[in-house]
Formats: sequence, C-alpha cells, structure tokens
Amino acid sequence: MLKTQKQHQEFNALAEQVIQYAEKSGYQEIKADFVGYESPASLTSVNKEVAFTPDFTAQRDGKKFYFELVVKNTNEDDNRKLITKWKALEAIAKIKGGFLQLFVPSGCFKFATSLLKDNGIEARLVKLQAK
Repeated sequence: MLKTQKQHQEFNALAEQVIQYAEKSGYQEIKADFVGYESPASLTSVNKEVAFTPDFTAQRDGKKFYFELVVKNTNEDDNRKLITKWKALEAIAKIKGGFLQLFVPSGCFKFATSLLKDNGIEARLVKLQAK
C-alpha cells in the first residue's frame, strides 16, 4: 500500500484485522508497516531504482510470508508501483518457501483480482469484513 494511504484511519482498522488473522493462523514474528509494530525490512532492487516496504511480514514453519492490504487506486502510476511491488514480493516469498497473501476490503476484490490476472501474479486473497 502506498505511504499516503497508510496514514488514513481506515488503514489502522484494516491493519488490525490482518494482524489478528496472522496471529490466529499461527504466524510468528509478525512485522507491520503500521504504528505500534516493528516495521518489516525495506527491499531495494539491485539497481536501487525501486525501494519499498511490505505492509506485513510473518513467519511460520521456517517460511517467510508477505501480506499486503489492498486499496483500490485510480491512478495508473500508483497501480504500476503496486504491480511492481506485488511481483517482487511474490518472487521473494517463493524463494523463502512462503507466498504472497492479499487482504482485500469490501469493494476492492474486483480491482485486486484484475491486477493479479492481468499481470500474472500469484497470490492468495482473503476478504476482510467491514467493521
């Protein structure tokens, strides 16, 4: 999720749902790019042109998992950055034995599935309930 979106109150409520899901699912060493939690390590491309921080990371059974909170964008540049980030996280997760999991709030499911399908990204989707 892009930095400006992380500053909204709605993000805080959704982030708490993701963290609760991870805890209940047996994930450990949960890190979140979210107030009150240790931030995941930022990732930088080899040519140092692209750098980003995963929304959440966690471990289970010695494997690393990356979680992203999906927020619908209308800006094509933001969508390109999001696709780049998801592709990188998908690849890194596979190398580390895990997977990329996208947490999708109400109203964003079609957006998320379209981006995944159109860009050949493998990720598990979890629908978040509105509170």
